[in-house]
Amino acid sequence: MIKGNWYIDDYLPNTQVAHRIRRKVVKKKTKYQLVEIVDLYDFGRSVFIDGNPQSAEKSEWIYHECLVHPPMLLGAEAEKKNVLVLGAGEGATARELLKYKNIESITLIDIDKKAVELFKKYLPMMHKGAFNNPKVRLIIDSASDFLKENKQKYDVIISDITDYDFFNLGAKKVRSEQRFCELIASRLRKGGLFAMHAGDLNEDEYATHVNLKKFVKKIFPAVYSYRAYIPFLENEWGFLLASRDKKFNPKEISEKNITKRIFQCGIERKLEYMDTEMLKASFVFSPRLEKIFKKY
Repeated sequence: MIKGNWYIDDYLPNTQVAHRIRRKVVKKKTKYQLVEIVDLYDFGRSVFIDGNPQSAEKSEWIYHECLVHPPMLLGAEAEKKNVLVLGAGEGATARELLKYKNIESITLIDIDKKAVELFKKYLPMMHKGAFNNPKVRLIIDSASDFLKENKQKYDVIISDITDYDFFNLGAKKVRSEQRFCELIASRLRKGGLFAMHAGDLNEDEYATHVNLKKFVKKIFPAVYSYRAYIPFLENEWGFLLASRDKKFNPKEISEKNITKRIFQCGIERKLEYMDTEMLKASFVFSPRLEKIFKKY
């Protein structure tokens, strides 16, 4: 919430973080959420949804490289890849996907047309024109309904839905989280991967991530955690990478193989965070977290 020239992030019940505002850009209440876009002194153009920090110009690239490049690089190799993104957001996920020379199509699903219009207008530094690329198709629909009604298979499916219960927004029929996850699994091609952001993941804050992982493992036999520190979120942020192939293990893919894939995809000079070494390191955790993961 905004108090004078400060944006107060009170996501945690006992902690508040104050960001000094340089300029208030736009504030709109859509049918589904409150969108606030401001220029912050420390993070540049930034987005808050329902009072919670979402993206900031100076650090969103870390988040989006982590969300996109592991599923694109670690899945089955293919001359052409078709990708489904649940949650079009500011267009930065599409921006990262367009770096790949073997991208054939990107389908973006978002229920909030007004929010996307705001992002298109006010966040060009994030989407960098991705919405206008001919390989990108934006569909305004509920993620749940789209998965149910569309039978196309994808090489990669990415969920960037801001809150985990948002997949039912605007849906014709409310579906359980398990059914939603089952639909995602059914829309993956053989060797395809599913990636999603999955909450705080540090040595003391891991409950949300662990519960999500436990749930996703009911549908996907192979599920792996990885993480990165996101400055705007002021925390280590967790992600999940899932496969229908129980033999899939990203930790067993060699650095040599990953580097080869990076060059084959033509992104060797387009990565600022998720290179070979960082990709491998993002799957490495402390003994404390590894012990916790083994319980689930």
